[in-house]
Amino acid sequence: MKRIFILLILITHTQFGWGNGVYVEGQSGAQMGLAHVALGYQWSQNHYLGAGLGYVPDRSDHEEMSLMSFSYLYSGSTRWTIADGWAIKPFNFGTSLIIASHSDLFVSLPEQYPDEYYTPTAVRLLFHYQLAVTYGQQWDAYVDFSILDVGLASYIREPEFFNRHYDYLGLEGVTHWGVGVRYRF
Repeated sequence: MKRIFILLILITHTQFGWGNGVYVEGQSGAQMGLAHVALGYQWSQNHYLGAGLGYVPDRSDHEEMSLMSFSYLYSGSTRWTIADGWAIKPFNFGTSLIIASHSDLFVSLPEQYPDEYYTPTAVRLLFHYQLAVTYGQQWDAYVDFSILDVGLASYIREPEFFNRHYDYLGLEGVTHWGVGVRYRF
């Protein structure tokens, strides 16, 4: 998994060069791990593609885990200026494919299960909303709200359950949040 990430770094560097839309990003939370670092490319003013690695430490309810992510973000053109050089960007939406490395998760079905009994549990799709504060043309700091594909499916199938047991129209039961910073070269 780390070899793929290093290969993506080399391809990004040789194809686009530093200073031509390349960005680095650090994030914590929002289903991307306690610590998540990504490298990517921004084309036009609105589109970002990135690849990253995340880490989830050992806890009482699960072993440590590493994550690999491939992300797309659409950053809206709306900017509300709040001070000289500072602005709020309220409309940023994206999706990420995450692949986890953990002993309880799998990418291909283990032998003890019949074919197509389960879908891969180590591969998940995340949907993101980011509220960003920008400084100049290079810095973004953001709050990221994400929902996992299986959480969204559960919420759609059983909205009454979530509305009854969780706040904010039941979304508290399926959304996760995190914070991050992005630097464009």
